[in-house]
Amino acid sequence: MSRRLAVMAHYDHRGGVGPHVRRQVETLASAVDRLLVVSTADLTDRSRAWLGERAELVERPNYGYDFTSYQVGLHRAGLFGRGDLSSYDEVVICNDTYVPVTPYLAIFDRMAAEPVDFWGLTVTDRVAPHVQSFFVAFRPWVVGSQTYRRFWSGLDPLSTRRQVILRHEVGLSLGLHGAGFRSGAYFRETDADKRLARRRVRWWAAHRPGVSRSREGLEKLRERSREPWNPAAALADRALDNGRLPFVKLDTLRYDPYGLGADKLLTYCEERLPDAFAGVRDFLDETAAYYPPRPHEKLRSTPPALVPLRRQVEYRRAP
Repeated sequence: MSRRLAVMAHYDHRGGVGPHVRRQVETLASAVDRLLVVSTADLTDRSRAWLGERAELVERPNYGYDFTSYQVGLHRAGLFGRGDLSSYDEVVICNDTYVPVTPYLAIFDRMAAEPVDFWGLTVTDRVAPHVQSFFVAFRPWVVGSQTYRRFWSGLDPLSTRRQVILRHEVGLSLGLHGAGFRSGAYFRETDADKRLARRRVRWWAAHRPGVSRSREGLEKLRERSREPWNPAAALADRALDNGRLPFVKLDTLRYDPYGLGADKLLTYCEERLPDAFAGVRDFLDETAAYYPPRPHEKLRSTPPALVPLRRQVEYRRAP
């Protein structure tokens, strides 16, 4: 029987625990031997009691983003003390920014046979090839390595989301890859997935601001069209394909970063996955004021010439 430790980063502007987070905590707790929830929220008494009954609750000030919560949780679990975390078959870090649609035990069971040293739900080549950090599992020989310990001991809190992605999310994978460790992912993109994702990147590129009708503008458009995709956004509807993509990110539903129709995606998820998405729409509505649009991600309206092409790229009920 495999032994697992999980550290989960939590935040809620209201001090609560969203319905999807409650389900995540309960299902993750049933799939691991020890679960620490590190919360940076100003928790209500009710939320504090609920979390404390299902996990080891660690509360800390709200700074440093999820990686600081991961660091605090790993430290509390014993990474830098007397505890030997390499005695676990897997050590997991994850956050509460997604709606799980596939049972964690099924995910762990399938990945147990994969010849990798650390893995996530998804990987991307954006910036550099890396495991996306909202869920990463590490084998014991990685956890026991000096590379792993140096990363977490040298981690400094950062003040912007962009810095966290570049230095912490990408940096973690780069450091482990540089030490010879191999990575993998639960979600496996098919050739059809890749073709669709490329079309969706082109759609996204055509809607991003800053492209003029000049030679330079056309070259910039071509360059953007060749960018690697984020599977959490470009292939979000693969969650409707029997949970092949085992989650849907809240940011995809909030921001529709590729302009593919997140409102429809949420409706399709509610139809196909009613248990997983119960209460998610209300949660998004109730917290919308805390998540204003990101100016750098704002897309232009669809040019008239591209309107007929929308059906080829928008989110679908089924593949």
